[in-house]
Formats: sequence, structure tokens, C-alpha cells
Amino acid sequence: MLRRHPAVAILSDDIYEHFLYDGATFATMAAVAPDIGERTLTLNGVSKTYGMTGWRIGYAGGPAELIRAMARIQFQCTTSPCSVSQAAAVSAILGPQDEVRTRMAQFEKRRDLVVGMLNEIDGLDCLSPRGSFYAYPNCAALMGKRARGGGTIETDTDLAIYILEAERVSVLPGASSGLSPHIRVSFSNDEDALREGCARIARACSALE
Repeated sequence: MLRRHPAVAILSDDIYEHFLYDGATFATMAAVAPDIGERTLTLNGVSKTYGMTGWRIGYAGGPAELIRAMARIQFQCTTSPCSVSQAAAVSAILGPQDEVRTRMAQFEKRRDLVVGMLNEIDGLDCLSPRGSFYAYPNCAALMGKRARGGGTIETDTDLAIYILEAERVSVLPGASSGLSPHIRVSFSNDEDALREGCARIARACSALE
């Protein structure tokens, strides 16, 4: 489709490139379709794979003219990342990746735990994601139900607000990602916290009438 529309610029967000499960392999757009590489900008960073969220380091690769234009704009509107953050990011990317593989195995285990628990909840139906660290259970069966002493759950946003208020668990409505009627559940926390969170979601859903 993109080959048929040469005026369309492509932004490939590869931030979750290492979060792959079930033997899936990663491929970036520029490598898959080098013939459209001249209009492809690839973005990445160290916040997800290496857990370096506070270091504020991202990077981009693309056509030299575009990168130069980006650098000119950034130079005029933001300060540069500190040298310590840059050095740490280089060390993370170029250093041994054993820890990355260990972390990804942990995330796959967490995914299986959360998806299994969500699928035990009446009203939720959750596919097993093959990447990232979010599960998106379908909550269509809960639409139209009422909270005890409260209003009717008409949208996934209503459900997310209800779960937060009823059980103090924060989930995002699928509407924010164009995926209604679903909710987004992160499985980036430790297993004890995930078990507790899913148990609270179950309790909130079971209380709907």
C-alpha cells in the first residue's frame, strides 16, 4: 500500500523491538522495504528494552536531509541530553544483551499469567499478545451492565473509570488506542502485583449487575 502512495512519509516506531514472544522475530520497515527507505524515519530509544525511562534518550535513523532538519529544529527548541545519559545509552545498546533476553523471558511469563487470569473473568475475553507488555481484553460483554449504586457501563472508558474507583486499579480504555470495546492492562509489574491487580479487576467485574 505504501509503495502505491509515494507521497506518504513513514514513521516506524521500533521501541518494542525486543518485546517478542512465542518465537516471533522482529523486522523493521527500512529493512523489509529498502525501496521506500528514502521516506522512512525509524525511531527507537532505551526506555523500554533497558528500563532507562528516566534517562530520556531516544534516537532516529532516516534520510540524511530529514535528520539534519530534525537536528536544526531540536537545537533551537530543546536542550541536548546530558553526556552521562548518552554514554549510558551507548553502553546499553552496544554491551552484552544477556540481561535483555532474561527480561524478555520474564515478560513472557508475566504475559501468560495476566492473560490467563483475565480470561477467567466473566465478561472479558483476552487474546495473547505477541509483543509489547500490554494485554487488551475485549469487554463487550460488560457493556450495558450496572455498578451497584452507580451508573451503567456504556463504554470501555466507563469501565476503566469504574475499575479505578471501585478497586484502585488503573487500566486504560481501548478507545485511546482505537480499540473499543477493550481495556489495556499492562503486565510490566512484578508477578505479585499483577496477581493482585487481576484479582481486583475480577472483583470489580463480578460486582456488575
